[in-house]
Amino acid sequence: MIFETDHRLTTPAAVASSYFFASPARLFNILSDPASWGQTLIPRVASATPHGKVVLTFDGSQRATVGISSWNSEYSELEVVVDGFSDQSTRQWLENYWVEVASMLRRRLGAESFVVGSSPGKLNVFFAVGAFQKDGFHEVASCYQGLSLREKVLVEISGKFSIAFAGPMAEQCKISVPTDSKNLIFQAGVVLQELDPSVRPELVSFVIHKSVPIAGGMAGGSADAAAALVALNQLFGVGLDDRLAELAKKLGSDVPFSIQGGTAIGLGRGEKLSSVATEGVLHWVITPSNFGLSTPEVYRRLDVLRTEAGVDVSKIETPEVPEELISALKDGDAIGVSEYMHNDLEIAALSLRPELTKLLDAGRKAGALKSMVSGSGPTVAHLAKNRIHAEQIAGRLTIAGYPSLATYSSAVGTRVEA
Repeated sequence: MIFETDHRLTTPAAVASSYFFASPARLFNILSDPASWGQTLIPRVASATPHGKVVLTFDGSQRATVGISSWNSEYSELEVVVDGFSDQSTRQWLENYWVEVASMLRRRLGAESFVVGSSPGKLNVFFAVGAFQKDGFHEVASCYQGLSLREKVLVEISGKFSIAFAGPMAEQCKISVPTDSKNLIFQAGVVLQELDPSVRPELVSFVIHKSVPIAGGMAGGSADAAAALVALNQLFGVGLDDRLAELAKKLGSDVPFSIQGGTAIGLGRGEKLSSVATEGVLHWVITPSNFGLSTPEVYRRLDVLRTEAGVDVSKIETPEVPEELISALKDGDAIGVSEYMHNDLEIAALSLRPELTKLLDAGRKAGALKSMVSGSGPTVAHLAKNRIHAEQIAGRLTIAGYPSLATYSSAVGTRVEA
């Protein structure tokens, strides 16, 4: 259980998740009976929603809100949000308390035989496309930013290969996401197997819990691959931690960033990464679309548009990320970032899907500092001034008929969820 700052609340808060081989009902029964935990300090149950949420309070203002959600009939997730702490030492005490509670739950519910890896979705704050190369790819200069939206992949040795889905996007995944060896999570096992034959992806069942829009230009599939890579490394105990960033390059140009997370400049095909140390948090609003866009098709369309404009696509200057943008990111200056946000692929995405223009206009009308197609699209990202502003924009867009969600930048890359 790894706690980190939760930027969804007005007051200081920390959030962590833990995973169990148990039904929500069984977890709820234990959590709503703190006297059975065996802890020295017993919190009071302030409220309880069967199988959904338990709010517990301690002496003073310290509180824990425990959300219980089901992945499927076998696995459940707890999200613990602690708040009401007055200082860092009280926060640390609360976090340690809940780590002990999670350990108690594991003892009562039985040993775990699975591993969960998680990885961030991303936005392209800046994306410039250079010359068309002889190998069919383009040189790019990108600024990536990881988000609090995280893909989670559960891996378990079951004796046969399978891919299942969980979460609010499960039904959409069944239609849009491959469940055979073409999926990048299986390929993550293959690249590990090439270094250590004891890794057997063909014997693993995978469960993907999606939070990143599918085919939305936010590297959700790459995040799945990165999460599977770290989870399989631990599941099979092969100890290839120092090789994972290198192996990620074999799975696609976005996977290395998924491993690293945070904010980074990407050159080459986007895989040559350099980190940008940032202060503060940027708040974003994400508006997915009901349709997908093929990344190769978007690139082809950009080349066509440039050629029609008289540009030789084989002789474009090497693109660069503006220093002004990097400076604004380092300072956590949302207004400064908005002035230098740019995406060369946007004109191609709009050419293929003109209806995205209405969504960009809707973002501006909702008060976004800037609205921009993310990567190859069709997801649109809107930059906000702060958390409250992001929630306002998301609400206005949803009322206007464009369901949206607020998120924020995160420095956390791919990891195993303890």
